[in-house]
Amino acid sequence: MIAALSDVHGPRYIGYLRASLETLKSAKLLLLAGDIVDKGEPEHVKLVMKTVREAYAGAVIAVFGNEEYDERKEQIKGADESVLWLDDEYTTVEVDGLDVAIVGTRGVLDKPTRWQERHIPGIRELYSKRLEKLGELLNRAAESSDRVILVTHYAPIGPTLEGEDPKIWSQMGSRLLTQLILRKRVDVVVHGHAHNSLRVRAQLGAAKVYNVALPAVRAVTQVVITKAGLDAFL
Repeated sequence: MIAALSDVHGPRYIGYLRASLETLKSAKLLLLAGDIVDKGEPEHVKLVMKTVREAYAGAVIAVFGNEEYDERKEQIKGADESVLWLDDEYTTVEVDGLDVAIVGTRGVLDKPTRWQERHIPGIRELYSKRLEKLGELLNRAAESSDRVILVTHYAPIGPTLEGEDPKIWSQMGSRLLTQLILRKRVDVVVHGHAHNSLRVRAQLGAAKVYNVALPAVRAVTQVVITKAGLDAFL
C-alpha cells in the first residue's frame, strides 16, 4: 500500500495527519504532494516528518508546492534528508514486487496567478517547457516500470477540482496537463492544492486521480498496488 497526502501547511492541518498514523503503519511508500510547509518555512518539514516517523519508517518521496518557495528549496531539502524531493524528475521504486515509477513535479497552470505574473519572469514559458518535459519523463517512466504514478502539486483540471470556484480552475491546474495524462500511460495521478474539493477521486481515461490535500480529504489517502492494477481508497 502507498500512502499519500499534501497541504499540511506546517502545523495548520497536522491534526489530520496525526489522526491517520494508524494508516501509515502499513504503508510501503509515502508520497507528499506539496505544501508540506507554510510560507517557505523549512522547520515545518521537521515538524511533519517527526509526526510521520512516529508510525512510518519507510521511504518518503515529495514534490514542491507553491508554499515551498524556489529560493528555499535547498533549505527545505536539508531539513530532513530522508525525504527524496522530485523536481521535474522521476525515480523507480519497488512496491509489492512491482517496479513503480514516480514522476514528480510542482505542476503547471494554464493561467499563472497575478503574483506569479509579477514576480516570476517568463512564467508562461516555464510552464510550457515543464509540460513538454513531463511528457518526456512519462515516456521514459512507462518504458522502465510496471506502473506509473504522476505526483503533482497543482491539479489536472477535471472532477477533483469540483467544489473550487470554476472561475479560478485555470489558476489551480491545467487542462493541458489533463490532455497529456490522457495521451500517456499513467496509472495514477496524485495531486494536492485543492483545499475545497468535494470530489477527491476521479478517473481520467485509464488514470485514477486523487486529490490528497488534507483540508479536503481530512485523512491520509491509501493506494493499493496489485498485479492486476492500481486500486485506491481513502
